[in-house]
Order: sequence, then C-alpha cells, then structure tokens
Amino acid sequence: MRREEVCLVYLRTNELVPGMCMAREITFFDASAGAVVTLKAGTKLTDMNITQMNMSRVVAGAFIDSRNSEARVISSINSQIKENAISNIHSLADNFMDSSKGVTQSDIDAIGNTTEQLIDELASKKDILINIADIKMYDDYTYHHSLSVAIMAIAIGLEMGYDRRKLDELGVAGLLHDIGKVSVPIEIINKKGRLTDEEYNVVRLHPIYAAEHLRARKLVSEDCCLGIIGHHERWDGSGYPMKLKGEEIHEYARILAVADVYDALTSNRPYRIPAPPNEAIEFIMGGMYSHFDENVVKAFLRKVAPFPTGSRVKLSNGETATVMKNNNDQPLRPLVVTEEGIEYDLGDYTKNMNIVITGLCDEETARLIHG
Repeated sequence: MRREEVCLVYLRTNELVPGMCMAREITFFDASAGAVVTLKAGTKLTDMNITQMNMSRVVAGAFIDSRNSEARVISSINSQIKENAISNIHSLADNFMDSSKGVTQSDIDAIGNTTEQLIDELASKKDILINIADIKMYDDYTYHHSLSVAIMAIAIGLEMGYDRRKLDELGVAGLLHDIGKVSVPIEIINKKGRLTDEEYNVVRLHPIYAAEHLRARKLVSEDCCLGIIGHHERWDGSGYPMKLKGEEIHEYARILAVADVYDALTSNRPYRIPAPPNEAIEFIMGGMYSHFDENVVKAFLRKVAPFPTGSRVKLSNGETATVMKNNNDQPLRPLVVTEEGIEYDLGDYTKNMNIVITGLCDEETARLIHG
C-alpha cells in the first residue's frame, strides 16, 4: 500500500501562530470549557484555538504551514483505514445496543477486514516505532480507544512472531475488547470523581457483556472471547473479572492488557490530563512481573516510541534538543538536534555514550499526545 503523503509534523507552542492551516481534522476535550472541540482540516488557527489546545495539552498534529518540517513522523497507519475502522466499530456498537438485532456476521466481517488491513500496514512497516500521537485521531471515546489498542496489540503480536491466524484473532479482540462498555451508563464512564463500589462493579462486567454477546451468536473464536474477557486481568491475580493470574490469563488478554493501559494513560479524559509517552512506558515497565507479562512488555518496548519525533527533550549535558528520528533497537536513545543545531545520535555509543535524555521539556510534557 502507498505510504501516506501527509506526515504528522509536531510543533513547539511558540511555533503555533494564528493563520496556520490544519492539514487534517483534530478533536479534543477542552477541559476549561467542559466540551469537545473539533478543528477540521483546512481550519486556520486563531489565538483562541491555540489557547484551547495549550490548555488541553494537545499537540497540534499536521499543518500545511510548518517551520519544523524536518521533524516528521511517517504515519504508521493510513488515515483512510483508521476512519473506516472507526465507522465499522461504531456500526457494530449500535447493533450491540439494539437488543432486537444484535451484532451480525456482516459486522464481524467488516471488523475482520479492518484487522486484515491493519496487519498489512504494520507488517509492511516493521522498522517504524509506534508513536502514540500518530495512531490517535480523536479524543479517547470507546471506539477510538479500541482502534489504538488494536494497532498496538497487532504491533506487539508481530514482534512476538505471531502467525496470520493469531494476528487476525488478536486484532479482532483488540477492536472489540471494550465494546461491552456501550452497555455501561455514560455518566459512569466519564465520571470525574471516584466510582462507588456499585458503579465499579458495573464497569467490571463490561468484558463479560461483550464476550457473552459474541459467544451466543458464535461470531468469533473462543480464543478471541478469552482475550476480550481477560484484558483487565493482572499477572499477580489482582485484576478482574475472574482474578486470574500468570499463565491462567489467555495470551491475547496479556497483550491487550499492556496496550489498553498504555493507551488509557496517554489519552485525554474528562477526569484527568494525559501522561506523556515516556512516563506511560515507565509505568508499564514498573508493572512487569506484577501486572503484566514480562515477555509482552519486552515486545512492547521494542515497538513503542518513548519520545515521539518532534518532541523537545532535556539532555544530561544541560542542552535542549528536538527528537528527529527514533532508533528502533534503542528507543530511549534517538537522534536529536539541539537548539544550536548540534546533532547527537544517542544510539552511537562510540560518540555519545555519556549523553542521555533526562526527560521531556517542562512546557512539552503533556502536549505530545493527540495528533
């Protein structure tokens, strides 16, 4: 499939000026206004738009006018495939909610076709690290979260050497893993405060809602259902709904658990701001052996970019730099260029062994999430 011509370009806050033109649509939750804001492709930025994005800690994705055109991310998934995926998930969710109809074989076929396209895209770009900003299109509603999780899960599955059958099942499980949430009242899903025990018990049942619906109609494999049911189980047995532990948890569920938590942490939600990718990755690493399968986490670390291309980082030598290119074998040591134009390939230990990234710049910390 042809590589997308429009690449994401990540800009510093002081590079966003009124009049810049959006290259594609972006939707985000404006916490100050308590409302969802959509800026369509072709929109010329105003001072208010820039303020809204900064307050919501959203990175401005693709611009037609850019002064940082060298720092680009090759899109890992074609935008049309992502849009089709969202449409298919939305249609299936509508039928899931309609008790008189239910999910049909046609719905599953459409989801299966989406999975095939996602696998083909990711398999053809094995050397590209996943940037979380690239796979997100909108604020994190259930449908868009499910797409991000499916993409991440397939990337992990490819890294773990899964064959086509297992990738197909894993991808379908990823796309459908949260479909049971459409049965959970929206006021519970988006509640800003702590859930009551009763509300939490309702949420804990959403994997079972989904799996039982699909099982009753014999629409997906049992392995796929087990992946959906177990995506909130934890390696140490502290998860739900059945408190399974270790290898009692289906392998698909172990992969979905990592992808689900990573995407949730880096998503803009009504009740909290998103975590930057590197902090979310540190959380995942900290949960190895307790929450997550060690082998899955190691595969995940080989496929995700802790510091997305275009992000501004602090170096141990005191300099500030922009990430220009990620090193697939050493994701924590990308190619960077300082504000003075000095280039450091941190993956080259013969020259730059003593220089490391100490973190994202303070003003950039939570802005590299949505694109």
